[in-house]
Amino acid sequence: MRKKSKPNKSGLRRRHRFRWLLWVAGAVGVFACALVIGVVIKSPFAQGKVAQDLEETVRAKVTFGKFRMTYFPHPGCVAENVTFSRAGSPENSPPLVTVQRVEIEAHYADIIARPGYVALVKLNGLRVQVPAGGAGGEASPSNENSQVRVGEIVADGAVLEVARSDGKAPLRFEMHSLTVRSFAHDSEWSYRVSMKNAEPVGEITSQGKFGPLNTDDLVTTPLSGTYKFQNADLSIFSGIAGTLSSAGDFAGKLGEIGVHGTIDIPDFQVLRSKHPVHVTSRFSAAVNAKNGDVLLKQVESSFLHTSIGTSGSVAGKAGQKGKTTSVDVEVNNGRIQDLLVLLASTKHAPMNGATSFKAHVTLLPLGRPFLKELVMRGDFGVVDAAFRKPSRQAQVEELSERASGAKTGKGNGKDKSEAKADAAADDPENVVMNLKGHLELREGLAKFSELTFNVPGAAARMAGTYNLENEQIDFHGTLKTDAELSQDTTGTKSALLKPLNPLFKRKKAGAVIPVKMTGTYHDPSFGFDVVGAAKAK
Repeated sequence: MRKKSKPNKSGLRRRHRFRWLLWVAGAVGVFACALVIGVVIKSPFAQGKVAQDLEETVRAKVTFGKFRMTYFPHPGCVAENVTFSRAGSPENSPPLVTVQRVEIEAHYADIIARPGYVALVKLNGLRVQVPAGGAGGEASPSNENSQVRVGEIVADGAVLEVARSDGKAPLRFEMHSLTVRSFAHDSEWSYRVSMKNAEPVGEITSQGKFGPLNTDDLVTTPLSGTYKFQNADLSIFSGIAGTLSSAGDFAGKLGEIGVHGTIDIPDFQVLRSKHPVHVTSRFSAAVNAKNGDVLLKQVESSFLHTSIGTSGSVAGKAGQKGKTTSVDVEVNNGRIQDLLVLLASTKHAPMNGATSFKAHVTLLPLGRPFLKELVMRGDFGVVDAAFRKPSRQAQVEELSERASGAKTGKGNGKDKSEAKADAAADDPENVVMNLKGHLELREGLAKFSELTFNVPGAAARMAGTYNLENEQIDFHGTLKTDAELSQDTTGTKSALLKPLNPLFKRKKAGAVIPVKMTGTYHDPSFGFDVVGAAKAK
């Protein structure tokens, strides 16, 4: 008889290990089945439970077109054609939020260890429609103790539409990408967004923190972060053009968000002049996200060699559609040529000199052309000024000489004006004038009062109007000269005016002459004001 061979010890160990693995696999399988059955019986992703959680979080009535639960590889659910509607909204009004497809994904371990936690929510085809004046309707009761927490929410391709009360098409904000992390009703969560702005059209990227969300009083919800706004087309606003970029940071609450940043517009221009200039700004502002009002605390802008300080607001007013821009503007020791180049239709600014002014500027939201909506009131001064055009500068210098009693005449084959034109051409910064006055602008018509003009030997005081649309000038006033009236002219004209000297004599030597300036900005006409002279009698 053959002896039985003893079992191989390594083979026995393998068989024992295999049986142990079978037991473990079986136990895991039984546990998984039990877990799945438990999820099926009492699932946090059943349709009723999901609807309840969404309503408590969003505070709106939720309905599903289609709904199904998922189990592998992760527990969760898929809902299609989801709508969120506020209770009490007008009949036949569009839902506040619609989503083509909602995918909710969790982990089995989280169901046991972290009840209420969801790993991922995907919102495909999200569209939010805000009616004019806000969401309105009656909000559902909130649940401040909601245990729903979401690791990540992804809503790429979302669209936000805000209706406007003026009948214009809704403002449309297109979200290229939108991600929210660590969302919970009672805690702070982070976000990252890339979107197309509505007006002015441009690209915005932003990241920061938001919450905890206060659904009872949204304006108290805190937020903070940074932003970049690029390639904004300013031509959407009447009368101006340019491409704006801005970057900065913000912090505060939805009702008052403090914003600090910079603005860069390399090609800003007023369309009527078509003279692009490079504008840079630093600003501090407060924004009300609920109604869009902006308080401009401090704005410091620079272009060419001039700096402008601004403060004010862009805000709505009761009973008025749109928002009114109301700002205080101040320039100290700027250049008049820098300001004129923005408005003048000529190739170059007509005058050089140092300027300072303070003004209150209002831009009304009436839907009319820019100049019709612009209202301005302020005081200005220009010192050490000279006309850029040589022939015009020569006329000012000749006025100064005659008003001082200096003799004029011809020489070297050229008359006095030609000689002065040549001199001004050689020295375009020949400074002889000082100007100051008060300005009120409305409906495209600038009214000047207390306007004074001084050159050596003469001082003028005038009042009048300048029409910014047709460039018509109409100024009347008096010119005081150091010389007598007959000394202000030469030849036959001087002899004819000698009898009038007593009429214009002052207590001291010299004359007070009624003068006027009419015509157009490009072709002004200076002369003796007969009407003024008659009144002086």
